[in-house]
Amino acid sequence: LTRAIFVYPTKALASDQYRSLQPVLEYFGEGKIQAGVYDGDTMPAERSRIRKSANIILTNPEMLNSAFLPNHSKYGFDFIFANLRYIVIDELHSYRGAFGAHLANIFRRMHRICQYYHSSPQFLCSSATIANPVELAKKVCGTAFSLIEKDGSPSPVREYRIIQPPEIKGHNDKVYGRYAASTVAADMLPDLVKEQRHFIAFGKSRRTVEVILKEARDKLDAAGFLSQADSRKIAGYRGGYTPLERKEIERKMMSGELNGLVSTNALELGIDIGSLDTTVIVGYPGTRASFWQQSGRAGRNGQTCVNYLILENQPFDQYIAVEPGWLFEGKSENAIVDPDNLLIELAHIRAAAAELPLSLDDAALFPSLGEIIPVLMKAEEVKSMAGRFAWSGPAFPAGDYSLRNMDKTVNAGDDVCECTECCKTDDCSLNNCSLGIVVLEDFPRIVFGILEAERNLLCFLIDILYVNINCIAYINNLARMLNVRPS
Repeated sequence: LTRAIFVYPTKALASDQYRSLQPVLEYFGEGKIQAGVYDGDTMPAERSRIRKSANIILTNPEMLNSAFLPNHSKYGFDFIFANLRYIVIDELHSYRGAFGAHLANIFRRMHRICQYYHSSPQFLCSSATIANPVELAKKVCGTAFSLIEKDGSPSPVREYRIIQPPEIKGHNDKVYGRYAASTVAADMLPDLVKEQRHFIAFGKSRRTVEVILKEARDKLDAAGFLSQADSRKIAGYRGGYTPLERKEIERKMMSGELNGLVSTNALELGIDIGSLDTTVIVGYPGTRASFWQQSGRAGRNGQTCVNYLILENQPFDQYIAVEPGWLFEGKSENAIVDPDNLLIELAHIRAAAAELPLSLDDAALFPSLGEIIPVLMKAEEVKSMAGRFAWSGPAFPAGDYSLRNMDKTVNAGDDVCECTECCKTDDCSLNNCSLGIVVLEDFPRIVFGILEAERNLLCFLIDILYVNINCIAYINNLARMLNVRPS
């Protein structure tokens, strides 16, 4: 009867880890232990099977937020929570900033649900190298942890090469800057294909990925019969591909049909895409942790690997050109997360109220509950019932925000839920209306004592925001407190 939920930051990683689980499931025999991936790509019949009989459920934060918790009393989720013993969080280091704060509040909501069903799951976390893994785990999961830091991963010989793009010179050797890092990468990848190297190149954006991929393929096609390399040996990998396209690319890479991929940081996490011997990082990724994570994609089979860092014409990159020791000798950064962020906490308190009525005892989980409840009552989103506060607002408050941002704006690469029967909504792709921002302005401690200049600015903002019909109720609340009238 025991249930375990494995949480991964992306659908691709959950699917990859499910493949890795297959030998374990086969070892125990058919029907002894069952597992399944429960995400936006899972078909309805498979979802029903997982809810009914899977011991290990592999999912992502979006599904916890929009499917598991809001529907805890339906579709068999009550059986899962009643028998939940383990919650495993992989790639813990990726839950920093707003994403980490959202996950921390999801686990606060899950704690209430588990208490309701008389279960007390144990948290297990795995993380890449960061400076404060125990502190991060405690903030995200809300419980104490013990650190196990012995590294058992393969440690091959790694060679690092830093490439400074050549200068662009005009007449009289006048320097006009340097070539773009993407141009250097596009020149390098065809040579790697000709040398039969297996590689992955990381670009910072989708645009960079597509530019590098097109230019590299064009160079291979231009070589024609003079080259044994084939432009079809390189593929792109980024958000926006369909599930079938992603899985086909992963299959080709693992089978050797592809020599290399040009990817965004979608493949920075520990997805198994075959035996790589080379990484090409186009521009310093911004943190040492990301640099080590991306370069660590090669050499996982224990063989010698080469890692290239192509510098951009940016201050950080050029500092590395002068002081490479800063990159290789310094420690990884601290992962910072603030679970008590007012805007994020407000969004999850609304969702929590729709799951189970709130009480003042929940202030132990949500520190700002005492301030938020009066605001929600004034907005007629909760009603007081015998000392508890029951939800009376919209049917699906868990769909009013994106887990990857501070507000409802969804990045194009977000791994959002694609709902079926257990979400009870036609579309979970969130729009751009940031309701929580306007609600937050209704807090007395923020609005009280506003200077006249600030008051005028807020009046101006109200006039701008008033055009969005979804925000009208919240803007009216703010306008009444400020004693102003939207034009």
